[in-house]
Amino acid sequence: MIDLKNMPIGSIKGVGSKTKETLNKAGIFTCHDLLHFYPRTYEDRTPRYLLHDAPLDTKVALVMRVVSSPRVAYTPTGKRILRFSARQRENSPAVHIAFFNQTYLLNTFRVGSDWRFYGRLTKSQSGYYMFSPTFEPILSVSADTVPIYSPLTSLSSNKISKLIKTVLSSIDKNEIEDTLPDFVRQENALMPLGEALFEMHLPTDPRLLEKAKERLIFEELFDFSLRAERLRKREDTEIVPPMAKTDMTPFFNALGFVPTSAQKRAISEIEEDLTSSTHPHRAMRRLLQGDVGSGKTAVAAAAIFIALKNREKAFIMAPTEILAKQHFETFSSLFEKLGFEVLLLTGSTSAKERKLIKEKLVLNTPLLLVGTHALFEDDTEVRDLTLIITDEQHRFGVNQREKLLSRATVRNSLVMSATPIPRTLAMFLYAGLDISILDELPPGRQEISTLLIPPSKRERMYGFIEKEIEAGHQAYVVCPLVEESDDEILEREVSGEGKSELISATDMAESLRVRFAPHKVGLLHGKMKSPEKNEIMESFIRGETKILVSTTVIEVGVNVPNATVMAIENADRFGLAQLHQLRGRIGRGSDKSWCIFITSSKSHDALSRLDYMTKCSDGFKIAEYDLELRGPGDFFGSRQHGELQLPLASMSRDTTLLKKAMEAASVFLAKTEMK
Repeated sequence: MIDLKNMPIGSIKGVGSKTKETLNKAGIFTCHDLLHFYPRTYEDRTPRYLLHDAPLDTKVALVMRVVSSPRVAYTPTGKRILRFSARQRENSPAVHIAFFNQTYLLNTFRVGSDWRFYGRLTKSQSGYYMFSPTFEPILSVSADTVPIYSPLTSLSSNKISKLIKTVLSSIDKNEIEDTLPDFVRQENALMPLGEALFEMHLPTDPRLLEKAKERLIFEELFDFSLRAERLRKREDTEIVPPMAKTDMTPFFNALGFVPTSAQKRAISEIEEDLTSSTHPHRAMRRLLQGDVGSGKTAVAAAAIFIALKNREKAFIMAPTEILAKQHFETFSSLFEKLGFEVLLLTGSTSAKERKLIKEKLVLNTPLLLVGTHALFEDDTEVRDLTLIITDEQHRFGVNQREKLLSRATVRNSLVMSATPIPRTLAMFLYAGLDISILDELPPGRQEISTLLIPPSKRERMYGFIEKEIEAGHQAYVVCPLVEESDDEILEREVSGEGKSELISATDMAESLRVRFAPHKVGLLHGKMKSPEKNEIMESFIRGETKILVSTTVIEVGVNVPNATVMAIENADRFGLAQLHQLRGRIGRGSDKSWCIFITSSKSHDALSRLDYMTKCSDGFKIAEYDLELRGPGDFFGSRQHGELQLPLASMSRDTTLLKKAMEAASVFLAKTEMK
C-alpha cells in the first residue's frame, strides 16, 4: 500500500526549489498534502450554447472559428492588448476576443482555425466580448469538467493541476492506504480514499464526484470530531479545586450600571461553575453566546473578578490587536478601581515590555492579562492561571485552544461569541461546553434604524452624514472590495462600458475626501499591515477621523460609541449574518444610530433579503433566515472557519454527515479504549 504522507513533495517531477518553497509556505510538504489541496470549484466547459441563447455576464464555453487576424492594439490608457474576432457560424455575430499583457499569443490564432473558448461573455453597444478566455484547439479538447485551484503565489491553477496529475499518473488508486477505519467506511457506505482523490482531481461523472466529496467531507468531520471528543474527555477528567464564594457587591458598584436579567443569569451560572462545592469539582467549560451589544464583556468581567478575588490569574484573548487594546482599556478602567493590575500582550508589544510582563506572570500575584495570539508563545510561562476567556472563539480554532489549555496548571474556560450558532454546530465546535445565552439588550440602547436606498439617493445620504458629523458624531462607510483590478478596468475601457457598479474602498475614500473636506476620511482594509491598520483605527477611536471607509475588517468587536451611521455600499454582496455583524458596530452609545444599505440590484431575492434586514434586529432570527435562504453554504461566510482545517465541509449543509461523523468518532474511541 502507498502511504502518501511518506512521499515528499520534492520527489515529484517538475518540482524545483522555488516551486517547493511556494508549496511549503502553503503547508504542502508531501503528496498527501498536495492531493488534499482540493479544487476551489469546477468549471463546466461543455459548449452547450448558441451565441443568441448564451447567458451574458457569466462564464460560458463557445466553439468558434477565428475570422480576423490577431493584432496588437492599445487602450486609451496605453495598455497593450491582443485583439481578434471569432464566430460560431458564418452568419452569426462576431465575438471580440481580447487578451491583456499576452501579446506573445499573436501567432497562435490563425484565421480559419477552430477553438473552444471559455470565459465571461459580455455585451456592450459595440458587440459581444470575451476577455482573456481559456482556449483549446477543437481537435484536442480535454475534459468538459475542469477543476480550478486557488493560485499559490507563482503557481497558477493550471500549474497546480499539472503537478497533481503528475502524482496521480504515477500511482494506482487502489494502492492508496485508506485513512478511515474499515468499519467506519463500510457502515457509512463511503468511497475508498484513492477513488475519492482521483475523482476530485480528475472528475469523470457528476454523481461520482458528489460521492467523492461526501467521503472526503466525512473524513474531515470525523477527524475533527475525534480531536474534539478527546479534548472533551480530557477536560472532563480535570478536577480542580473550587474557588471561594465571592462578594460581588464591589464589582457591581464599580460596573456603574445594573446588569440585565440575562446577564445576571449568566453570571450566576459562571459563579456556580467556579465556586460550586460539589465533589469532584469539574473545571468550568462554558460558551457565552450573545448578540452584538448584549453585554458579554460585563459577564466576562464578573468571571475575571471572581478569579482575581481568589488571588488567581486570568487571560482574555481577542482575535485582533485592535480588539485586544479595546478590552485592555475597558478592563483597566474597571479593575484598577478594584485594586487589580491589567497587562496587555500583543504582537507589537516591545521586547522590554514583554520581558516585564513575563516576570510578573511567574509571581504569585493576581492579575489580568489581555492579548492576542502572542499569548500562545511557547516561552510564556504562567503560574496560577485559573481562567481563560477567548473572544470570538471561531477565529481561534481548536489548535490554539488545545495549546493554551495544555500550558495552564489550573484551567477554567469561558468562550465568548457574538455569532449566532446553530446547536448542532455549537456541539461540534464546543464539545463539552455548557452554554449561556444573553437574549436581551441592556436598557438605554436605542434600536438602530435600518434603511434600504438606491444609489440615486446617495447624495441625500451624504447630507445626512454631514449633519451627524456637525453634531459631533462619526460614520462608517463599508465597501465590498479594496480596489478594482487592472483587468476589470481594461475590460471596461475595451468594451466601452461605463463605471463599474461595484464600488471599491480606495475609490470611495478618494471621493469622500473631496466631498467631506476638511473633515478627515480614513481608509482601512485587510491588505494593510497591522501597525498601519492600528493607527488608522485608533485615529477613528480618538475622534480625529470623522468617516472611516473600510472593507469588512471592522466586522468584529470594534467599539466606537460615537459612531452613529453605517453606510454599506453594494449591500447585496454581503451575507445577512455579516451585515448584522457590521451593523453591530454602531448603536453602541446612547445616541440614535442609522444603518443604510445602498444597492443597485434589481434582483427580487437580493432586495427581499435586504428588506428583511430593515425589519429584523435579532441576530438569531437573521442567522436562521440566512441559512434557510442560502441552503448549501458555509455558515461562517467565506471560509472564516479555515482555522478548523475543514477545506470541504460546510457546517450548514453537512449537518447530517456531521452527526454521523460524531457518532462514528465516539464508537471508534470506545473501541480503541477497550483494547
